[in-house]
Amino acid sequence: MDPEVREGLARSWKGLMAVGVLAIVVGCVAILVPAVASVGTAIFIGWILLIAGAFLVAAAFSAHSVGTVVLRLIWAALTAIVGIWLIVEPHNGTLTLTLVLGIYFLFMGITRISVAFMARGQRNAGWVGLSGVAGLLVGILVLAKFPSSADWAIGLLVGIDLIFAGWTLTSVALVGKDLSRA
Repeated sequence: MDPEVREGLARSWKGLMAVGVLAIVVGCVAILVPAVASVGTAIFIGWILLIAGAFLVAAAFSAHSVGTVVLRLIWAALTAIVGIWLIVEPHNGTLTLTLVLGIYFLFMGITRISVAFMARGQRNAGWVGLSGVAGLLVGILVLAKFPSSADWAIGLLVGIDLIFAGWTLTSVALVGKDLSRA
């Protein structure tokens, strides 16, 4: 391991541990109260899109032609409008996000299964195929229960992702803790 990485991990393991534990706790809360987590996620994404819209406005003026500036400003305005809509109407936003999420999982599942089928015999192709089957099943489940799945799907998936991220961070923090003792 690179000496700078070792030193950085040894120095920051407590912070990584704190963030990891916090991510696990927030993930558990999101799983226990998925409707609240879904609305919170919609609001969070809304703010991200609103801020991105502001940056897109600024970037639009770096274009070289008037037509390109206008197209970029339209794109920035649409991004900001969607962000504002998600902030003001988060429940309706969760419906849209859930539909997009279901379609995403469905197509990613099909894509991964296809890739695994084309790569059969290659190392880890089975894992890719298994990932594809899992994604396909999640997509089918979310879309089959739509629109009622909007109440739980985003919150549940965000919660699961936060738990995995927290697990990873705490594992890295434990490595840093060991390095700080050495």
